[in-house]
Amino acid sequence: AYAYSGQGLNAFRQYRRAIKLAPRRAEPHFSLGELYQRYGRLQSAIKEFRKAIEFAPENAYYRYKLGDALALAGDLEGAVSELEETTHLRPQDGFYHFWLGDLYARADRVDEAIREMQQATLFSPYDAYYNIRLSSLYFRNGMNVDAITAGRQATDIAPENNAYHALLSDYYNGAQMYSHAFYHEQMAGLLDDYDRETLRRLRRYAGITEDDVLALDAPEEE
Repeated sequence: AYAYSGQGLNAFRQYRRAIKLAPRRAEPHFSLGELYQRYGRLQSAIKEFRKAIEFAPENAYYRYKLGDALALAGDLEGAVSELEETTHLRPQDGFYHFWLGDLYARADRVDEAIREMQQATLFSPYDAYYNIRLSSLYFRNGMNVDAITAGRQATDIAPENNAYHALLSDYYNGAQMYSHAFYHEQMAGLLDDYDRETLRRLRRYAGITEDDVLALDAPEEE
């Protein structure tokens, strides 16, 4: 309770006391690691997550959190290694495939990222965000038809998401399917600040620059 009430110092004392009483119990090491990460003490968090995994090596979520901390600390290779292990431990859990795919994408290992995102959507087919992220990887890899298919799946699942419609409009413009692009542009409507930021991030994932957006726009009819 302390960790989420702002009483950080008391929380640190509580978890350290628990570790002193049961040093080979994984949970207090993990909880202390989470607290360290919350306060930006990444190396201490990594140390505690590693301890938790030492005592509970089959816990995929502990490995995911270690991978997250390693990525934040700049050790992308180490993070990938941990997330790869999570997919071995939980091979039918879309969550771990998604985050491994995200790390592969950040490492510019696009083919491997696509493979993992495909697995994520296979095991979590109704997750709109997994589908839109897969679409962005397809587009980044020049697979426009697949990008449109995955983008349509995302907008079917979350038709209220304006940013997804705007991104799908980009894909259709890229395929010179301007009537479809116009439809999804209309569905997107006026984007608020949150939608614009979401779209900016998704375009970055897809490798779409501002210049690309201008080039993708449908030509004016004469």
